[in-house]
Amino acid sequence: MTTLLILLVTIAVMAADPIIFVIVLVLNFLLLNKKTILVYGILGGLIAEVISSSLNPGQDFGDKILLRIIAATIQSIIAYYIVKYFKNRKNTKKKNK
Repeated sequence: MTTLLILLVTIAVMAADPIIFVIVLVLNFLLLNKKTILVYGILGGLIAEVISSSLNPGQDFGDKILLRIIAATIQSIIAYYIVKYFKNRKNTKKKNK
Protein backbone atom coordinates (compact mmCIF):
# COMPACT_ATOMS: atom_id res chain seq x y z
CA MET A 1 0.00 0.00 0.00
CA THR A 2 2.83 2.38 0.83
CA THR A 3 4.56 1.67 -2.48
CA LEU A 4 1.39 2.46 -4.41
CA LEU A 5 0.98 5.72 -2.53
CA ILE A 6 4.59 6.67 -3.28
CA LEU A 7 4.07 5.93 -6.99
CA LEU A 8 0.89 8.04 -7.10
CA VAL A 9 2.59 10.96 -5.38
CA THR A 10 5.55 10.66 -7.76
CA ILE A 11 3.23 10.74 -10.78
CA ALA A 12 1.39 13.75 -9.35
CA VAL A 13 4.65 15.63 -8.83
CA MET A 14 5.88 14.75 -12.32
CA ALA A 15 2.54 15.87 -13.80
CA ALA A 16 3.14 19.31 -12.29
CA ASP A 17 6.29 19.80 -14.42
CA PRO A 18 5.75 23.04 -16.36
CA ILE A 19 8.44 22.46 -19.00
CA ILE A 20 6.95 19.22 -20.28
CA PHE A 21 3.47 20.76 -20.06
CA VAL A 22 4.55 23.59 -22.37
CA ILE A 23 6.02 21.06 -24.82
CA VAL A 24 2.83 19.00 -24.82
CA LEU A 25 0.71 22.17 -25.10
CA VAL A 26 2.64 23.31 -28.18
CA LEU A 27 2.25 19.86 -29.73
CA ASN A 28 -1.51 20.04 -29.15
CA PHE A 29 -1.61 23.48 -30.79
CA LEU A 30 0.10 22.05 -33.87
CA LEU A 31 -2.36 19.21 -34.38
CA LEU A 32 -5.45 19.02 -32.20
CA ASN A 33 -6.78 15.48 -32.35
CA LYS A 34 -7.96 13.03 -29.70
CA LYS A 35 -5.98 10.26 -31.35
CA THR A 36 -2.69 12.08 -30.80
CA ILE A 37 -3.08 12.56 -27.04
CA LEU A 38 -1.30 9.29 -26.26
CA VAL A 39 1.41 9.97 -28.85
CA TYR A 40 2.09 13.38 -27.32
CA GLY A 41 2.15 11.80 -23.86
CA ILE A 42 4.75 9.25 -24.91
CA LEU A 43 6.79 11.92 -26.69
CA GLY A 44 6.59 14.24 -23.69
CA GLY A 45 7.60 11.42 -21.34
CA LEU A 46 10.61 10.56 -23.48
CA ILE A 47 11.67 14.20 -23.64
CA ALA A 48 11.29 14.49 -19.86
CA GLU A 49 13.39 11.38 -19.31
CA VAL A 50 16.12 12.63 -21.65
CA ILE A 51 16.22 16.00 -19.90
CA SER A 52 16.22 14.43 -16.44
CA SER A 53 18.87 11.82 -17.17
CA SER A 54 21.16 14.35 -18.85
CA LEU A 55 20.92 16.85 -15.99
CA ASN A 56 21.21 14.31 -13.15
CA PRO A 57 24.46 12.34 -13.39
CA GLY A 58 23.30 9.80 -10.81
CA GLN A 59 20.19 8.86 -12.76
CA ASP A 60 20.32 6.49 -15.70
CA PHE A 61 18.07 6.77 -18.74
CA GLY A 62 14.92 4.72 -18.25
CA ASP A 63 14.84 4.73 -14.45
CA LYS A 64 11.42 6.40 -14.28
CA ILE A 65 10.38 6.41 -17.91
CA LEU A 66 7.01 4.72 -17.34
CA LEU A 67 6.09 7.20 -14.61
CA ARG A 68 7.11 10.11 -16.82
CA ILE A 69 5.04 8.80 -19.73
CA ILE A 70 2.00 8.48 -17.47
CA ALA A 71 2.53 12.01 -16.12
CA ALA A 72 3.04 13.46 -19.61
CA THR A 73 -0.11 11.70 -20.83
CA ILE A 74 -2.07 13.32 -18.00
CA GLN A 75 -0.60 16.66 -19.05
CA SER A 76 -1.47 15.93 -22.67
CA ILE A 77 -5.11 15.30 -21.77
CA ILE A 78 -5.28 18.58 -19.85
CA ALA A 79 -3.52 20.45 -22.67
CA TYR A 80 -5.92 18.98 -25.24
CA TYR A 81 -8.95 20.37 -23.45
CA ILE A 82 -7.29 23.76 -22.88
CA VAL A 83 -6.44 24.09 -26.58
CA LYS A 84 -9.88 22.85 -27.58
CA TYR A 85 -11.54 25.44 -25.34
CA PHE A 86 -9.55 28.33 -26.78
CA LYS A 87 -9.92 27.21 -30.39
CA ASN A 88 -13.70 26.84 -29.95
CA ARG A 89 -13.84 30.25 -28.29
CA LYS A 90 -11.91 31.78 -31.19
CA ASN A 91 -14.27 30.18 -33.72
CA THR A 92 -17.39 31.42 -31.94
CA LYS A 93 -16.03 34.98 -31.88
CA LYS A 94 -15.52 34.84 -35.64
CA LYS A 95 -19.09 33.62 -36.17
CA ASN A 96 -20.57 36.40 -34.06
CA LYS A 97 -18.86 39.17 -36.06
